[in-house]
Amino acid sequence: MTDTKPIRRIAIIGTGVIGASWTALYLAKGLQVVATDVAPNAEAALRKFVEAAWPALKRLGLSPGASLSNLSFTPALAQAVANADLVQENGPERIDFKQKLYGELDQMLPPDVIIASSSSGPKSRRAPSRTPNAASSPIRSIRRT
Repeated sequence: MTDTKPIRRIAIIGTGVIGASWTALYLAKGLQVVATDVAPNAEAALRKFVEAAWPALKRLGLSPGASLSNLSFTPALAQAVANADLVQENGPERIDFKQKLYGELDQMLPPDVIIASSSSGPKSRRAPSRTPNAASSPIRSIRRT
């Protein structure tokens, strides 16, 4: 017996080019996406990126339920990850930032929520294992490069 749950709601942390690209893909797959970024004008830039990518995604084929209206934005991390089935982290490649973020996520998220990371730097890859609760929490982080 497996204990899997469907992934329907995605939280995107960081909406630069990589985060915006993941956002567009998840929306095209018919998923609900809640994005967060503290950068000035992040929401406007994200929506502009996704709208520009949408015609190409349509040509490739949208999944049932795919819609730009499935995107919401909040500057509050806790609000973005609330009720998320998967968290896609796209933050800066700084180990101090990643460690702090993963520590916060560890406190906010139930243990069955997957944290996916677009980290590519060798030091950033080790961030999840160095969070305060790493020893007591199951490993749930995956890295996408």
